[in-house]
Amino acid sequence: MKIYNLLLLGIIFLITGSINISARSLLEKPIYFINPQTGKIDSTKFWKMYLGKYNSVTLLRKFPGEDTLPIKADVNLTMLSSGYIEGYGYSQKGRVDCSAIFVIDTGTGPTKLLVDSIDYVFASGTKVKPRNGKICDLTIDIEGNKVGPIRNMLLTKYKLVVEYEERNLKPEGDVEITFFAFSKSGLAAAQKAEKETGK
Repeated sequence: MKIYNLLLLGIIFLITGSINISARSLLEKPIYFINPQTGKIDSTKFWKMYLGKYNSVTLLRKFPGEDTLPIKADVNLTMLSSGYIEGYGYSQKGRVDCSAIFVIDTGTGPTKLLVDSIDYVFASGTKVKPRNGKICDLTIDIEGNKVGPIRNMLLTKYKLVVEYEERNLKPEGDVEITFFAFSKSGLAAAQKAEKETGK
């Protein structure tokens, strides 16, 4: 039975690519950037990126014994290597969690931009090059609140550590960056675009 359980867990891991048993865990997605501490190209397969704090957003929430009501909250956003943007913060009614999306406008109106559709981001998070698209402004929407561009790009790197039968992700430190890409060729293009903007 033990061997069967281990095989089952192994199959689940291969299907999901997940390291931690939790919803929206960090998945393997290589990201490339210039490490400001060394000035050289760096990368990591597992990561999260703090995008900044956003003040006074309005969220619709239902609390026990009450109807769904709009509440004001200040929230912090984090992009995960699994492709999600998660937020958490506080309102007068306590802690709230929320979700957010990237939005671009290439001339045909606002469109959702998936993390997996990004080639590279530069200019401190204000500009993006979508795959098969042109460079455009990058903004964030928090459940209907158009809050503007990324405010911070603080990247936390994680290392996969295998101990006996357990696979864990351990943080390797934080780096503050101004541009990144999801491929080496994308990083070269991002670096060129960064220089052209004068950032």
